[in-house]
Amino acid sequence: MQTARLEEHLSELARGLDPAEREDLKLILSMAAGGLLGGHTQGTNTPRQDKALSVAQRALPLLHKPVQTEIKGGVVFRGRAPFFTERDIQALDAESRNERARAGRFHDHLVVNDAPLARGLALSSDIRDYLESKVGPVFATNKANYLYYDAPGLGIDPHVDVDEFSLNVLTMLEHSGTRRSSLMLYPPDLPEQEVRLEPGETLIFMADRVTHERIRTIDDEKIRIVSFGYKLL
Repeated sequence: MQTARLEEHLSELARGLDPAEREDLKLILSMAAGGLLGGHTQGTNTPRQDKALSVAQRALPLLHKPVQTEIKGGVVFRGRAPFFTERDIQALDAESRNERARAGRFHDHLVVNDAPLARGLALSSDIRDYLESKVGPVFATNKANYLYYDAPGLGIDPHVDVDEFSLNVLTMLEHSGTRRSSLMLYPPDLPEQEVRLEPGETLIFMADRVTHERIRTIDDEKIRIVSFGYKLL
């Protein structure tokens, strides 16, 4: 069976599933892609394993409705976001620092998910209007997380996000120390992308369609990020 046919069958299967079942299928494909990526990047995969990786990566975007414009590599925007003022960034930075003491462990990183300023900005019409100008209708999920990677070995393995983070609006607040770690994106049929943001810079990407990971921190790295989730309609 040709690779394209496998992707089409997975896409057809997804159309007949309810939202919870589709999330389960997405999780399975995400885990498959994540497990196979390690061997691919190290050059130890067999041709069959690399073909399976390609199927999983190509199938993930097919589980969703297409966006109104082609988003190459899954990246919608990178740079200084037009919807954040310098005052917004400074306020988010301050709140992130203040909230660090109550951050809870989630797998291999630390999270605060109900800080008032971040939660309020997540509903900003400026952000929503900008996103809709790029990808079409979105729903503000009110999901706003402060993420902390400030001990050796923290990170996130390759994965795709749930529907509430179809679009991830991710802003770097601090990256100090040696700054060796980065966010890696693995779009299908394109070279992997290494993203190392400067403090104050934002990345908007299709987080439920493109496999991505946060490379593990080393001894003296400290990273603070704020992440807003939006759902594509």
